[in-house]
Amino acid sequence: YLNYTGREFSVGSLNEYRDRMVVVGSLSKTYAMTGWRMGYALAPAPLIAAMQKLQSQSTSNPTSIVQKAAVAALNGPQDCVAEMRKEYIQLRDHVLAGLSAIKGIKCARPEGAFYVYPNISAFLGRKGMNSPAEFSRKLLHEAHVASVPGEGFGTNEHVRLSYATSQKELDRGLERLRNFLS
Repeated sequence: YLNYTGREFSVGSLNEYRDRMVVVGSLSKTYAMTGWRMGYALAPAPLIAAMQKLQSQSTSNPTSIVQKAAVAALNGPQDCVAEMRKEYIQLRDHVLAGLSAIKGIKCARPEGAFYVYPNISAFLGRKGMNSPAEFSRKLLHEAHVASVPGEGFGTNEHVRLSYATSQKELDRGLERLRNFLS
């Protein structure tokens, strides 16, 4: 996973919980394999057997090229992960600077992944936007900026924005967001 803090941690290192621990992971973010739906699970053998029975009925048989790419990503050189992490840090910092220049937006500094989660509460109650869902809908339809409402993440004052794109596209999105909120 993408961690920008330099503090590495794995729940797998907690040996006392190993018999009741499930670790689920994905290659989507770390190896830029979004959409390929390749992941893994580590758990006690009886639980993995039960998971296989369930999964085989709903999502099974990833294509052979996806399987080979996953093996290559996991076993190959990891330089690309460090390069991607460095690029995402630059993009994150760029987006945070752009968001902080918008009066009323507050945003914590993400320590991983490629999303920011700005607090948009200062704008709720305006323009018929009484919830993050309404904010996201209007932002998409009027400013052509995609966001995910915070309700899906358990908050009623935030939206999630991705910065997994070029700096040029981020600048366009930030400008559209600024204009939308003015």
